[in-house]
Amino acid sequence: MISHTAIGLMGEYIAAAAVLQFGFRVSMAQQDRVKLVCWSDENEFYRVQVKTSHLVTKDRRRSPVYHFQLGSGCKTKHLPDEKDYDLLCLVGAEHRRTLWMPVRSVQQYTKRVSPKLFNAPEAERASFFKSIEILREVKR
Repeated sequence: MISHTAIGLMGEYIAAAAVLQFGFRVSMAQQDRVKLVCWSDENEFYRVQVKTSHLVTKDRRRSPVYHFQLGSGCKTKHLPDEKDYDLLCLVGAEHRRTLWMPVRSVQQYTKRVSPKLFNAPEAERASFFKSIEILREVKR
């Protein structure tokens, strides 16, 4: 059985590889809330939080699903905001793919994601650039 730490580290490397494929630069930051920092040639810097999940397939009544924990904090959970990070990267471990969202779109403590969303490589790229577009609009 793989440890939670190893699963998280695996997701961080998958996310970093995706950022490089999108033409951005990336550096591992591995802090409590920020796991990566990515930037473009225009010197736009973004702090990235990475959440990794394995497919949950135990319940026979449900289809397989990725279940992500989005809240942070040991005793009292809270939702992240712009002070915490800029981009959230959801990594589907079995698919080795990412989905992206700006932190302002995080409105729940947990998120279930169909594995079908990780099947299309264009969804990975589209969600990243859509999130960057939203962040650019906010900064203007």
